[in-house]
Amino acid sequence: MTTSRSRVLSLLRHHGLPPVLLSSGVAVVMLHLRLEWSGRRSFIFLVWNLFLAWVPYGIALVARLLQARGQARGWNLLPLGGAWLLAFPNAPYLLTDFIHLKPRPGVPLWFDAAMLASFAATGWLLGLLSLEVWKRLLEERWGRVVAWGGVLTASVLCGYGIYLGRFERWNSWNVLNRPGSLMEAVLGHMSEPLEYRWLVGTTVVFAALVLLSYLVFETLVQRRRTERARA
Repeated sequence: MTTSRSRVLSLLRHHGLPPVLLSSGVAVVMLHLRLEWSGRRSFIFLVWNLFLAWVPYGIALVARLLQARGQARGWNLLPLGGAWLLAFPNAPYLLTDFIHLKPRPGVPLWFDAAMLASFAATGWLLGLLSLEVWKRLLEERWGRVVAWGGVLTASVLCGYGIYLGRFERWNSWNVLNRPGSLMEAVLGHMSEPLEYRWLVGTTVVFAALVLLSYLVFETLVQRRRTERARA
């Protein structure tokens, strides 16, 4: 039991749990200070958005734990992968909350900018950490080419998901409670993408940002693994 628990804790540390807990704590504390400072409930929605950003990371950790225990099979990885792909845009989505940045009474603009940056950075890190888990799972099963194809696909779908959330106000759970309406919207986007003002631009920009940041992240991870192997 102790050995199993220590393995789980080691795996969680390896996949970045301590830093994202710290980063999340800092973000929430800053929000709490702002609420106390201003006496207003402005930006309280950030707590919900941060929770949603944790969802893809949590799903990825479950998949990784199943793999570590030798319990990863197609029947359980496939639904987990689908759920992760639906939730993945929620993590980088926090960056778009900068749209709410404007002068407000009682609190300096610089504090709000720093607070939003702390939430955005946490969300982005959660997204990259979860993407790394699935990339490794794909690479171990089907090779490097398939894994990077998965990263590219996830990045593009993430950009599109951010568009759906920010500009058309769709949510991940609408796949379950409004599947028909959501599918109708998606088909409309696919048939006439240029008719929607921000569709192509938002998708391309955020897909590129996710992919570029993951390339940097992956480079740092590989360098760390190399240094550990040499030590």
